[in-house]
Amino acid sequence: MALSRQDQHRVDLLKKASAHLRDTGAPAELADTVDFVLTDEGARFVSRLRWKDLEEESPNLAIRMPRAVRDEIKVNVQKKDEAMKKDGTTPALKKGTSLSMEAAAALNSFLTDEYTPLRPVRGEHEGPVANLNIRVNADLRRRVDEYGQKLLADGELDWAPITSQVLRSWLVDNFTALPEPE
Repeated sequence: MALSRQDQHRVDLLKKASAHLRDTGAPAELADTVDFVLTDEGARFVSRLRWKDLEEESPNLAIRMPRAVRDEIKVNVQKKDEAMKKDGTTPALKKGTSLSMEAAAALNSFLTDEYTPLRPVRGEHEGPVANLNIRVNADLRRRVDEYGQKLLADGELDWAPITSQVLRSWLVDNFTALPEPE
């Protein structure tokens, strides 16, 4: 794939930086490191740095549910995203971004008392189960869990909702037509 003009300019600057380091007598390790970034392994290294930051800021949250419910949620979130793209209310999003945006909306609605999740019922699920994986901001998760504890302590709820319960309830309420098996 051909590089954009801007990316090619960056490659040229990195090559010049490497040559400058070698010409000025800087330690060879510095020039070698600049050269390394331009290799395939260097690209993977840069990618790992980006993912490390993402993982710390927005770690994955795996929510276990019946596979049919998970699949319906994913399809309907994607349909909503496509409809919003079509009418111009949202830019094209990367895969998974819409689910993370819905998660943020759900959790913020809970924090502002606009949404109260249904208390989960423990029981046997019919059929296969699967995880719905969502990246959720770590600070937002912490605030939701603390707020759930506060609602219990203040007697507003007789249970303390946690992030995964809020999300599961919101997503089932907003993106499924199937009754969730108990």
